[in-house]
Amino acid sequence: MQTAFLPLTPDDALDVFRIDGTMAVRALVRELIATRSLVTLYAGDNVGPYVVSRVLSLEADTIEFDFDFPEAQRQPLLAAPILTVVGAPGSVKIQFAVSGFEVSDPAGGAVLTAPIPAVGWRVQRRNAFQVRPPEVDQAVVVVRRGTGKELATRLDDLSAGGLALLWPAGEPVPELGLTLRHCRIEAEHIDPIPCDLRLIRAPATPDGQPVRISAEFYAMPQAVSRHVQMYVVDVEKRERSDSQRSAVNATGAASAARSDRPNRP
Repeated sequence: MQTAFLPLTPDDALDVFRIDGTMAVRALVRELIATRSLVTLYAGDNVGPYVVSRVLSLEADTIEFDFDFPEAQRQPLLAAPILTVVGAPGSVKIQFAVSGFEVSDPAGGAVLTAPIPAVGWRVQRRNAFQVRPPEVDQAVVVVRRGTGKELATRLDDLSAGGLALLWPAGEPVPELGLTLRHCRIEAEHIDPIPCDLRLIRAPATPDGQPVRISAEFYAMPQAVSRHVQMYVVDVEKRERSDSQRSAVNATGAASAARSDRPNRP
């Protein structure tokens, strides 16, 4: 299962996407900078501790990351020998690992500086990386419908750049190209995420069925984008955990079935 912001695993055919050489990795970093993409920093292969950061600059031999986070979030990362960096600009996933990093605290906020690595990975997909919030999250997109009125629509999927919602049957469907102002994403265990949505796609739907509307985030502040990415990471972590648990259970069931077979004389 390829995810947007969790590190690639051996199951993701790493050799196919591998890029060698510091010049090639510099190109990956430039791509992250050009698209103003946020990146997730993990403590090595451990997807537990992480922060959602951004690349501040690319120097001749080093990369600088925003590291202005509470000490409790920084310490698990600083204790790791390597940091895994994951970014997802649109339909591309970029990953590399840095080591030998240092942290400075200039007046503008803490900065983590690391040498440019010699290996990276770049995964290209046809569509943007998306997650579908589980039913238990009760995730909705709340849309303003005139003065003092709101409409809660189901959040069907979410990515760093936008979302898809299910517009209730019977409600007038807004025109494509329209920007819905002052919307918000709500789900269990997260603070509401404010957003403006530009409607870009709504395929024809049979009468009586919800309309699936795709929208991109419009002029979203980076601080809010961090919250979107953190929710995406949370959903992905739960999906991976469920997938691994199912695989373990399936293996255990198969083993038990083999042990229950009678031995042949």
